[in-house]
Amino acid sequence: MEVLYCGYDFPHEKGEFCLRNIFSFYFISCFSTPFLYEVGGNFYKGNPGDFLITPPGCTVYHGPQNKDEAFANDWIYVMGEDIEELLRKYPLPQNTAFNIDNSNILKNCIKKIKDELMFKKTGYEEIISCCLTDTIINIHRLYQRQHHSDASFSRIESAREIFLRNLERDWTLQEMADLSGYSVSRFSTLYTRRFGHSPKADLIDNRIELAKQMLKYSELSITEIAKRCGFQSIYYFSKYFKANVGIAPSEYAKDVE
Repeated sequence: MEVLYCGYDFPHEKGEFCLRNIFSFYFISCFSTPFLYEVGGNFYKGNPGDFLITPPGCTVYHGPQNKDEAFANDWIYVMGEDIEELLRKYPLPQNTAFNIDNSNILKNCIKKIKDELMFKKTGYEEIISCCLTDTIINIHRLYQRQHHSDASFSRIESAREIFLRNLERDWTLQEMADLSGYSVSRFSTLYTRRFGHSPKADLIDNRIELAKQMLKYSELSITEIAKRCGFQSIYYFSKYFKANVGIAPSEYAKDVE
């Protein structure tokens, strides 16, 4: 496997988003600050300590949650059949943020790799490969232990992925619970335990994040944006948007012009 670029504790300017690129290599990153990332044209929130793995051929685009904030991350670009085989053998979530118990594991790997790339001593390529292999395996182990010790969370996560990829639909709590196979009360309890807030609050948060991006980058009317983000009326869209962002959608659109 070949390391193209890497960096740790990498600072970004306030409001800076990385360039929207489709790379031919793997982007592996761990963030030390809150961040946003894009998947399939939709934006999702990430938390400090979250990892993000983007495979070749997918859009790499991420930045701070608010335009007046900066963000920082550890990151590495890797290519080659070896890294593909490694991630097939030791699978990890791709194109979605995930957390494990050790947010420094990637940073420590990158530090070692940067030293090997700088001095290029005998066998440095093999050491880099071993370092990456060891890191991916250990991330996989930690992820398995943390996220799959309780199969119920896996069902909750699968349900969440479905409704977050279909934000325009008018989801009821019952429909969301049905995706997991649990009753509404059990689903709500497990969901809140796993993600730290209720299913409805999470759904609204993600709808607002999508609306913010559409207000910035599309030429659609506010009414159409509200509809595409799953709000059944402009009244409720404006109400939730202002409660979440602090200003009305029309004011937000003017501020980003």
